[in-house]
Amino acid sequence: MSEDGYEKDQGEPAGSDAAKTFSRRELLASLGAAGLTVAAGGLLHANAASQPNTVGASTYSVQQATYGVTNVMDYGAAGNGTTDDTSAIQAAIDACAGQGGGVVFLPTGIYNVTGTLQMKTAVTLEGAGVSAWDPYFANRHKRPAPTELRFSGTGAKTYEITYATDMLPSGGVLDNPEPLANHADSRYGLTNFRNADATASSPATTRKFSVGIYFPKGCEYAAVRNLRLVPNFGGISGYNDTNALALGDEWDVGVFLDNAQDTMLHNVQIVGYWRIAAKLQAAGSLGNEYKDAGAERNRFYDCLFQGQTGVCVRGGDLYRVTAIGGSAGNYSIEIPWWSSCPLPTSGTVRLAGTYLNYTSTSVSGDKLTLRGIASNPGDVGNVGDGLRLSPFSSGFAGTTYVNCYIAGLEHASKRGASHNGIGLGVSKNIEASGNLRGLKFIGCTVLGLEDTLLHLHDADDIQFIGCYFESARRYDGTLGGGRMIAAPYRNSAGARGAYPCGHTENVQFWATEFHVSVDKAPKFKRMSSVRFTDTGFFAPRYVFDSFETFPLADERDFLIRGPKDQRIKLQNANGQTAMAITPGGNIELLGNLLDTSGSKLKISPAGDAEFAGGVHPKTDKGASLGGAAKRWSRVHVADGIAMTTPDGTKTYKLYVDNDGTIKASLL
Repeated sequence: MSEDGYEKDQGEPAGSDAAKTFSRRELLASLGAAGLTVAAGGLLHANAASQPNTVGASTYSVQQATYGVTNVMDYGAAGNGTTDDTSAIQAAIDACAGQGGGVVFLPTGIYNVTGTLQMKTAVTLEGAGVSAWDPYFANRHKRPAPTELRFSGTGAKTYEITYATDMLPSGGVLDNPEPLANHADSRYGLTNFRNADATASSPATTRKFSVGIYFPKGCEYAAVRNLRLVPNFGGISGYNDTNALALGDEWDVGVFLDNAQDTMLHNVQIVGYWRIAAKLQAAGSLGNEYKDAGAERNRFYDCLFQGQTGVCVRGGDLYRVTAIGGSAGNYSIEIPWWSSCPLPTSGTVRLAGTYLNYTSTSVSGDKLTLRGIASNPGDVGNVGDGLRLSPFSSGFAGTTYVNCYIAGLEHASKRGASHNGIGLGVSKNIEASGNLRGLKFIGCTVLGLEDTLLHLHDADDIQFIGCYFESARRYDGTLGGGRMIAAPYRNSAGARGAYPCGHTENVQFWATEFHVSVDKAPKFKRMSSVRFTDTGFFAPRYVFDSFETFPLADERDFLIRGPKDQRIKLQNANGQTAMAITPGGNIELLGNLLDTSGSKLKISPAGDAEFAGGVHPKTDKGASLGGAAKRWSRVHVADGIAMTTPDGTKTYKLYVDNDGTIKASLL
């Protein structure tokens, strides 16, 4: 052991170069000869001219010997953009996990990856940084990152989400009444992770997809930092070609958090044309094999997401109960059925928080009946309630995005993903649905030229704080989409779907700015730079938008304004409403107007109104006092009524003298 406590691998034979002991001073003195430099945060890494294992022929690099960091170069990674580094990077991750966790470092370089990299609990995959990549401005040159994982070839489609579909019967798919020519944009729908091949005796098959970096079920406290993930497209030159309509190598998902919890992405760019999503996060299961896995408290800082969907967060589907039947020991529940139905012939579902096991299914028309349920579902739920397909799920509470840029596909040609030349269908910046609550977006930018900026369905308690939304023009000058989609209450008159189920509730926008191109109808007024004229799709059950509630009207007036179909109420601390302004602009007095010093109007608890000032019609000769059907019972005046002649030239006082005679005198 040296004076500083640093020693080489004890497994090397005595007397060999690899068995030499180095002090800290000796290690640092060797850096120049080894071609090593100091990286941000104090990590030491090889420069472009260095080779691994140059100090004392050690099987470990200097940073391992000094800080316990695992270097992918020591496991055979080349980082030269051509050598397949997949196995070497995975070996480094596995070795780090085998030691109880730590940092796996990728020095500056371009790493060619042909398969999925699987993260492990307590392992951080860290690079040397990112570089210029602007999805919005196609003319700004995209440059290689200091550490870049380029996913080449066609990714193996081996991953799945078994419990999430487009929720067609529940209102997860909407018809676009104003599609564009040469675009496949006639429908807006949630991402479907099932194929449309269900039969009466079997569920639809899962839609398998490829993944760049995978956080498996039960993975916790893992992280990725300071690097870029991008599908190969002539290196990255294809992403700078504004004339090409191609999409590069075929990869579906950049990062997939599959029931992973307490994970983190920091300063990570997941960019390029990911066919399904840049970042996909899922919680839940159709069975109980992962009922202890969670998906909460995942955090994303200073990240850039670009793909067919930038950020996709999905839990299990929800379907409306259309009938409850059967008898003791063999109860049944009926729900909608369609070609992407994911339910197996036996399994577990959840109704009103209660787990129910069923043993068989049958299909009749567009209904699926779950049979063999031991306890009566009617004891815990009702027809019209939602049946949860993913019974075991902890949800997504605590999931936070801070200072992130969230884009859609944003093709360099400035054509939407739904353009026939691209052929991917409608792209979304953010999609969230499925037993989902507690997502926070803080200081994020949601910007692009795709149809849908935000699509919420079965989602509650979503907050956007200090964010910015904008939709850009396309290559031909066509206004961008800018749609904001949120499902209304499932039992409301405007509920969507053949059998509406799931809704969006408590969506909050605090100090969040919306460009005039963003469509928030019908909840809020549509602005001039939106190409749509239909009624719109943004109708959450409850929404608060500080930008709309306290609009910047002018420098003289302070305004309070509510959504189109909601009252504005003034309440005391106990929740008692004193006054309300209706959607029609009328004032409702629900409390009493009490007399205070100098007040001009008093309404007593009995409903009597007392005026200390004058009462005047709004315009000259523009109002009557009483009417033929609703007359005053008596009128009290002081000493007469002043009346003007029809030509307006003279004014008389009409009065009754002390002997009861009606008289008039000229004033």
